[in-house]
Amino acid sequence: MTTVPFFDLGSHIRDRGTEIHGAIEEVIAGGYFVGGPLVERFEAEFADYLGVDHCVGVGNGLDALRLAMEARNIGPGDEVIVPAFTFFATILSVIQIGATPVPVDVSLESANLDPSALEAAITERTRAIMPVHLYGRSAPMEAILEIAGRHRLDVFEDTAQAHGASSPAGMAGAVGTAGAFSFYPTKNLGALGDGGAVTTSDGELAARVRSRRSYGQGATKYDHVDSGWNSRLDAMQAAILSLQLRHLDEWNSRRRQIATTYFSGLGERASSVVGPRDVSDSVWHHFVLRSPDRAGLRAFLAENGVTTDVHYPYAAYRLEPVQRVLGAELRERRFAVADTLADQVTSLPMGPWMSDGQIDQVADALSRIPEELLA
Repeated sequence: MTTVPFFDLGSHIRDRGTEIHGAIEEVIAGGYFVGGPLVERFEAEFADYLGVDHCVGVGNGLDALRLAMEARNIGPGDEVIVPAFTFFATILSVIQIGATPVPVDVSLESANLDPSALEAAITERTRAIMPVHLYGRSAPMEAILEIAGRHRLDVFEDTAQAHGASSPAGMAGAVGTAGAFSFYPTKNLGALGDGGAVTTSDGELAARVRSRRSYGQGATKYDHVDSGWNSRLDAMQAAILSLQLRHLDEWNSRRRQIATTYFSGLGERASSVVGPRDVSDSVWHHFVLRSPDRAGLRAFLAENGVTTDVHYPYAAYRLEPVQRVLGAELRERRFAVADTLADQVTSLPMGPWMSDGQIDQVADALSRIPEELLA
């Protein structure tokens, strides 16, 4: 029996070696390696793809979140509402600017922010809401934006897992105050190293991020008008991202095809999936199952040649660095859905590098999972 890897980025890149090498040669020929015309080209292309006025390339997704909030002067004494279940970087960005993260619970069906939990978490110190478009499905942005609008709050979208996703409100990363993207190699739109971007139609916010990503630079190289960081998207990654962007919709379509096949394998047991039943409502960064016996489920799938991973084995609000910055009242709160997901979720292989045979092998294994291993 062959084993289906969880990721196989090497083969995905090697199969496109000629065009990848062409992008690298373009960088070498141009002679710009940090910033320059290739970075500006990608920024314009991605802004156009999303339908926003500005895209500012930065070093990674974490920096994108932090820089976007800093551009709105959010910091000590302020509160930012975050999902209780997410990757640590979401909440870490709030900690790094000195603000207080305020966790709220998520939906069991989507793992995204539950709008019904937002109102109770808003205080006079709340400055922003940070929804995460987890696993490739857009958060319920219409409801979140309505609540944010009534309370005059910023909305910073953590879009690290949802390149190309959309909701009735619009494209993920294009409808809030700003979107924050990661281009880590495993993302739907991935570079061959680290990279990130802030997307927005707020010109003042974009200008501040551009300044703060490069030592608080002003109009000229040695004109420092602000404090800041060294967090710039390099030209090599920008050239590769321009190339990858041409394939993004095609790759997301392939992910939806894979999800359709997986649903067929699960049949009537699809309620165990953390994600929409209409595959078009997600770009399927991850395909995730819930199980009351995660170890047993992963062992069964491994026996059938399917490699799995866990996203995530923790409810982020319980992590020690998060608990340290929460007030006594927040430390005592528990979020039942976040805790359930942390105990139950298992991610299956998902990506455009998968062959038809690999997809069918996973679907066949799904069809034979014992009932007691699915939530």
